[in-house]
Amino acid sequence: MKGWPKSVLALLCVAFSLQANACQLRFAAETDFPPHLIKNDEQHWHGQTAELLQALAAKVGCDIDYRSSPWLRSLMQLKSGELDVISHLYRNAEREKDYYFLGPHHLEAIWLIGKAADFKEVRTLTDTVNLKPAPRIAVLNGAYYGEDFAAVQRNPGFAALLVPISSIQDKLALLNADRVDAILEDRSVLYYWQQHKQKSADLYQPIVQVYQAPVYFGFSKKSISAAEFAKLQQAWLAMEKDQTVRHIQQRYQPQL
Repeated sequence: MKGWPKSVLALLCVAFSLQANACQLRFAAETDFPPHLIKNDEQHWHGQTAELLQALAAKVGCDIDYRSSPWLRSLMQLKSGELDVISHLYRNAEREKDYYFLGPHHLEAIWLIGKAADFKEVRTLTDTVNLKPAPRIAVLNGAYYGEDFAAVQRNPGFAALLVPISSIQDKLALLNADRVDAILEDRSVLYYWQQHKQKSADLYQPIVQVYQAPVYFGFSKKSISAAEFAKLQQAWLAMEKDQTVRHIQQRYQPQL
């Protein structure tokens, strides 16, 4: 750039500096998924997953841009590069074609949750088919609940019980409003409801475990380069080594 006017060089330096510092991770977050994603009255995010991602972003010099998006749409946006990261993603070979996986950040235990008196004869998911009246079970549209659940879902009688919902929020409200009789949800969510004395939360109990597996942060291979992901991996390993990950997890799940 020899011979260029100093004013032009100055502008280029500022532009390059801004570009270098303009690291922003577009993250799919829905309202109220405690203890993982919690939006307070000041519109700030906290919770186990939010704080893990905040700590990770800070280590690599990034900010987080929270985007409200239903789960199924979030998966498509992550694949296309419209989002950079989502959380609570199960890992498999097919998904690894499109996403980088970082973590795990949580061991998810999905249970059928409802009133124990309504499901006292239930020992397996298939037993719900025989209940009278037939229960309504809310499931998240696009969510993966394991191969055993997929096999049971092929039973037309069981499939007829399922009520697909597009959002992970307000599940307790659905139960309290008698719009569903049970939900499939991570046990940590029920634990949080009960610990924080949410309305009627003590009425509900885990009935049958459906699936348990580690979940990860998923990063888009369309918007995140291999070199950028390598830095994220190094930062996460450092957070595991200095116990940052464990301390944040225990803050929201003391039983860990």
